[in-house]
Amino acid sequence: MSARWRWRVRSTLASAIASAHRHRLGARLARPVAQPLVVGYHRVVEDFAAAARTDLPSMLIGRAMFERHVDLIGRHFKFVSLDDIGERIASGSPFTERVAAITFDDGYRDVYEHAYPLLKRKGIPAAVFVVTDLVGRSSWQPHDRLYRLMAKAFAVWDRPQRRLLALLGDLGLPAAQRLDAGATTDSPLRMVSTLMPELSRANVGVVVAGLEAAVGNGFGPAPRTLTWPMLLEMRRAGFVVGSHTEAHASLPTESADTVADDLESSKRTLERHLGEPIAHFAYPGGQFTDAVVEAVGRAGYRFGYTACPHGNARHPHLAIERLLLWEGSSVDADGRFSEDILRCQVHGLWPPIRKCRVRHV
Repeated sequence: MSARWRWRVRSTLASAIASAHRHRLGARLARPVAQPLVVGYHRVVEDFAAAARTDLPSMLIGRAMFERHVDLIGRHFKFVSLDDIGERIASGSPFTERVAAITFDDGYRDVYEHAYPLLKRKGIPAAVFVVTDLVGRSSWQPHDRLYRLMAKAFAVWDRPQRRLLALLGDLGLPAAQRLDAGATTDSPLRMVSTLMPELSRANVGVVVAGLEAAVGNGFGPAPRTLTWPMLLEMRRAGFVVGSHTEAHASLPTESADTVADDLESSKRTLERHLGEPIAHFAYPGGQFTDAVVEAVGRAGYRFGYTACPHGNARHPHLAIERLLLWEGSSVDADGRFSEDILRCQVHGLWPPIRKCRVRHV
């Protein structure tokens, strides 16, 4: 089945499910009222199509599409802050109405430029999780730099998957085993999505250096990040600010000492600049294990946020589920906004069975 036909089947199925939900036929399958919806985004750009020509598409949503998301969610949920959600979860007191919170990962400046004014105008609280080493700096997020290089490799190499597998093998990286095991890696996006959870911060640097040696860098400047004055302004306007580590490391790939140092250092940095305790943390890439969750608690964070339905039975407040969305999360086969698809997403109806294949142990 072609990709276009898969999209058409997806749209048709979403319409049927959404119709059933509107008539309360799917109420038993929907997100329980007591379970808050925490939505995650990364970048909000002026023009999705233009940005996606060079940047990681799954990190992007256009400003107009973002507003459609916010408006639909607002019709079905009451917007609250992460502080409200965290306190309810910590106290074991369930919500009696459907509530939602908006979050942004990494600390891109376009969130300040496009999302912040829109949310402020609509009176919607939100949160931003920042990579502290990159605040106010013109440096690359690791996934952005790797994607740019991967896109170039796919453009200039014949059989890029085989070439990359050979490169990883030559570099002695265990991530090569994941690719050799048949992971879906038929595009730069999927290749980066497969590799990033497997690579430590140091090994991301090794892969980047290997790709630069093979294909060169030759691309434009890194996406700009938030500055400390911007974060202070957003905080004064009611945004929650949390940590997303020092350098966006996939924490399960790092040593226990490195994880502890990173968590504590990023927290101290935020507290020094913002002048208040930092309670919230988001796991980069949604990657966590029991040991990482324990480390987050020891570092002094009260609440942690993931990117899948898996939680942590011992510390549920440190593994709160989030639904990560981007431009493609709510479009039909013709690339148009589909209210039915987004409705299914936010009510937990689409995909009908969401599976995370990572073992968070």
